[in-house]
Amino acid sequence: MNTSKLTTPAPSTGTATAAIPVNVQFRHMGESKRVTWLVNQMMDKFSKFPISGSTATVVVDETHHKEKKGVFQVKLKLSVPGERLYVSQSHEQTGMHDGVYTAIADVFDNVERQLIKRHGKRARRRAHKAYVEAA
Repeated sequence: MNTSKLTTPAPSTGTATAAIPVNVQFRHMGESKRVTWLVNQMMDKFSKFPISGSTATVVVDETHHKEKKGVFQVKLKLSVPGERLYVSQSHEQTGMHDGVYTAIADVFDNVERQLIKRHGKRARRRAHKAYVEAA
């Protein structure tokens, strides 16, 4: 069973950046409103980065779903126009649904670290360029 749903997270209060549209796909499991809600909440983390025009795809896959202890695999692909593709994936094994929530949190934390690293480098370059031009 494959289901896909395109959602746009609600913009967080006090920010001027547009929300990033996210496509949430469920494979080998039923669609979960709670998982979709969690993904939209996690997408709010990226509102502090100037990444306009970007899109995100989150794939939630349950493998070994006939056994009591399934393995959840969550993949996040964040594409930013003119830049590299930010990708992360996580696996969690559990018999309960909290494994999927842990995997989602891990994936979003990993992509956020990638974005922080990238934007830190860009900020240092801009500061250095301004310093050289001022001298």
